[in-house]
This record gives sequence, structure tokens and C-alpha cells, in this order.
Amino acid sequence: MRNANPRDVQIASIATNTTLIRSRSWTRLRFEIEYALAKGTTSNCYLIEGDQTAIIDPPPETFTQIYIEALQNVLDFQKLDYVIIGHFNPNRVATLKALLERAPQLTFVCSVPAAANLRTAVGEQVKVMEMRGKETLDLGQGHVLKAIPIPSPRWPSGLTTYDQQTQILYSNKLFGAHVCGEEVFDEDWDILKEDQRYYYDCLMAPHASHMKAALEKLSDIPVRMYASVHGPLVRYGLIELNKAYQQWSVSQTEREVTVALLYASAYGNTSTLAQAFGLGLTKGGVAVESINCEFAQPDEILAAIEKSDGFIIGSPTIGGNAPTPIHTALGIVLTVGDIGKLAGVFGSYGWSGEAFDLIEGKLRDAGFKFGFDTFKARFKPSDKTLKECEETATDFAQTLRKARKLRLTQPAATPMEQAVGRIVGSVCVLTAKLGEVTTGMLGSWVSQATFDPPGISLAIAKDRAVENLLYPGSKFVLNIIGEGNQQDYVKHFRKSFAPGEDRFNNFPTASADNGGIILTDATAYLECSASKRMECGDHWVIYATVDNGKLLQPDTVTAIHRRKAGNHY
Repeated sequence: MRNANPRDVQIASIATNTTLIRSRSWTRLRFEIEYALAKGTTSNCYLIEGDQTAIIDPPPETFTQIYIEALQNVLDFQKLDYVIIGHFNPNRVATLKALLERAPQLTFVCSVPAAANLRTAVGEQVKVMEMRGKETLDLGQGHVLKAIPIPSPRWPSGLTTYDQQTQILYSNKLFGAHVCGEEVFDEDWDILKEDQRYYYDCLMAPHASHMKAALEKLSDIPVRMYASVHGPLVRYGLIELNKAYQQWSVSQTEREVTVALLYASAYGNTSTLAQAFGLGLTKGGVAVESINCEFAQPDEILAAIEKSDGFIIGSPTIGGNAPTPIHTALGIVLTVGDIGKLAGVFGSYGWSGEAFDLIEGKLRDAGFKFGFDTFKARFKPSDKTLKECEETATDFAQTLRKARKLRLTQPAATPMEQAVGRIVGSVCVLTAKLGEVTTGMLGSWVSQATFDPPGISLAIAKDRAVENLLYPGSKFVLNIIGEGNQQDYVKHFRKSFAPGEDRFNNFPTASADNGGIILTDATAYLECSASKRMECGDHWVIYATVDNGKLLQPDTVTAIHRRKAGNHY
């Protein structure tokens, strides 16, 4: 049940001497791809009270005031000994300073990369305990904490913490979900699967090789609970989620085509764009080697470039130029000199954007070909901008995959595939709208699924732009096309659209009650609500209930899509 306040703090005991202090945002927190499902989020902090007291993962500055007020009701600040930081983020510095002001005796516990950032942000005089992986922190009463670094391109300072007494792994960003609710634990873990998968695809998939390494580090630890920084604590579905992370990570790293995603970020905006590019590449069916050039060694960048089929460079513009780490990465790319690799450039800027011209110019002069026009976003990217990023990256991935297929001998359809191809479906155009984002696709894999309530099933390829607008609770319109004018729709919706292009130009439309788009010369339309979603091979199968609909042309026969084989559309 949704809380009336947009933000609040929930406090609950979760184990011996261990308390959850959860800052909750019941509405979407910010413009980032990972929050696109708009189910709110939580920032989970943990208090362990042995003979000494430690706090793990204080929340960002948006929660500082209400968090401090809640914390002082359960803790004497004079008895706070340690603050453990699972990853460093500038947006948490305000909270760290507030804690230090009230408890000047405390010591920060973090990874080596986080320690350097912390001293810069808070002050050189701050007391820091650096954890390299072998150290432990004994809080007394059996609470011996072991720190396990799990660095990745997005979180180079990543650190998990394991309490031997409670067997809780404070997993920081791992195993989370952006869902806000009253539930402390994942009692309905099966329902959370979709949110956990979306969270993984957005945050973990672009550096799946690092996820595999992290899971290997954690594999021998006897864990009974994952206490992540976002979402419900994982207790009931722990084994299933762990297996899923392993399967998803292996699936990502074993893809035939690889893209190196190289970026640096000044104020977080280019990093947000890189996140959207990573999701789009993942949807496009390629493996992504994400490299944060601010923290990567030259040999790591070189290895990623050499094994990639294409690369994308993202940069901010600082003082009319690209930052030094991007110059280093660009130099490595030019040194390798393999102009057969498809290139792309993106980034954010405030006023001028000279960095893009510099990067693109040097690549063009070297003879590289580009998979898309340089993507430039001014200041903080909006929902619409991030969707265009995602679609641009998906198109880039599809271009690489098609090029690979052309190099290989295409086998003829087997008798079985020819037989599958004889299954026919009605020609439909599915339209969806979320905020400023509108999209549509041609579809024929649609069937009625239930009588009561009236429901349909449809299959959506994973690389379709509309795919992540079809999670449970989403609204869409299914426009059923009649014979006579179906070729206009088939020709139009089969073509490749530029990211952000108006899919419905030159077609008469109207707005549906659910906010979707009705094609007014269709034979009928259905207003639908996505209810369930299941991953099936290279498609998502969606079950949706029909909320409303109308027969627009009673005398028109529904157009049918016929195929010769079942191995392609």
C-alpha cells in the first residue's frame, strides 16, 4: 500500500543487534534508466550494535534530514564508531558530513579507491580504515565483519560486507531492485523477479564479466540473507536470485558480438547516458565491455578494444576539451588502428561541446565509420533523451549483428521451421506512451488468451524499442489493421526509425482513454493493461487484460500476416 508521504523512513529489526533504517521514496527518484519503471525506490542503511557500533551505507543527500532525525531516535551518536561505505557517490557526501558533525569520533571504513575520494570530499583529516579484502572489523558479541571489494566500471570503489554472526551479506548494489513498499523482506520473491531482472539489465549487464568475478568471490560464503542498498532484503528467494545473476552474467559474456563502451563523466550526466547506451546494447543482443576510463588502466582499455567488434566513446566537455582519460582512450583506439570496427560518439555538455568534434574528427580522419550521428545531450538528460540513447545503442548493436550474419553462410529454413512459418497472425500495430516517450511497432504474434477477464498474449522481441514500456501495470493500445491498407502499415512500421523519430507521422491518430495512441483508420483497437511478463528465448511474452476497445470498421476483414519460414519475421 502506498504511503501518503512522498518520502519517509522505515525502521525494522532484521537480525540480532541489527536494524534496518530504510529511507523510502514512493515516487520516481530521478531521471535515469534504472528508475524507468517508476515504482519508487529505497535507500537501505543498516545499524549493527555490538560492543562497538557501525552503520552501513548511509543514504544520499535527498534523504539526509529525515534520515538523521530517524537515526537519532535509535542511536546515541556519541556511541557511533564506524560508518561503512559500500560505494562512494558524491550525492552521499552531505549525509556523511552530517554524521561526522554529530559523531566526530567515527571512523569511515571503505575500499582504497573510496578512501581517496572521501578524503577529497570530506577532508584529509578524516579517519579512514581502508579495506583491501583480507581485513576484518570486530564489533564484539560475535559481529566480526569481513570486507570484500567488488570493483566494477560503474562502481570502482564497490565493497560488500559480511557479518559472520548473522550471516548477512551487505551486498551494496548487488541483488537490489528499485521498488518501494512496506515489505522488509522478499516474501513475494517470485513477483519481484521482473524488477530484479530489469535492475540487473540496467546496472550489471554492461559489466557482466565483473559480475561473474564478484559472484565467484562470494560463492564460498555461507549467506542466509542479502541486504542490498535498494529494495527488499533477499531472504526467501536468495538461491534463485543468485542462480539468476550467474545465468544472466554468463549469457551476457558469451554473446558472439562485443562492443567496448568507453566513457568518463564530470557531473554524472555522461555516466547516465552511458547507462542508457549499455541497456540499449544489451537489448540489441551484444556483449558489452563497459570501461570507466577515469579508473581503468591502459592495458584494460587496450584489451577491450582489441576484442570488440565496435566501440562507443562517451565524453563530457570540460573547459572546451575532453578530459584526460578520454584522450588516453582515444589514443589507444587510434594506436590499434583497426578501422574495420564500427565507431560511435556520445556525451553531455553545458554550452559548447567541443569534445565531440575533437573525438569524431580524429576518428573520421583515421578512417573509422560511424554507426550513428554523434549523440549530444545538453545538461541533465530527460526521459525522452535517455530513450533515444537506448534506441541509438540498440540500432548500433543490430548493425553489428547483421554485418556478422552477412559474413556467415545463411542456412536454408529446415522443414520444421517451414512448418512453424505456416502459423499466421493478424496484422496489428502496438502503440505505447509513457510521459514524453511514444513508440509503436508492427506485430502479428498476438492471440486471445482468456475470456474472463478478456485478455490477449503477445510476443515482443527483446531488441524492440517498445519492450521496456510493457512491464506489468503498463498501458498500451493494440490497433488491428484491416485488409486493403495493411501494406501501408507493414511498409512503414518495418522500416528502421531514427531514435526519437515520430512513428505515427502521416497516419491519422487519436488519444485513447489510457493515454495510448489509436490509429483511427484501423479496423478495431483494444486498450490494454500489461499483467504478466515471461522471458521466452529471444522474446518476451506478455499477457495483458483488455480494458476497453471499439470496432471502427465492422465490414472490414482483419489483415493476416503469412510467412514462409519460422526462423525470421
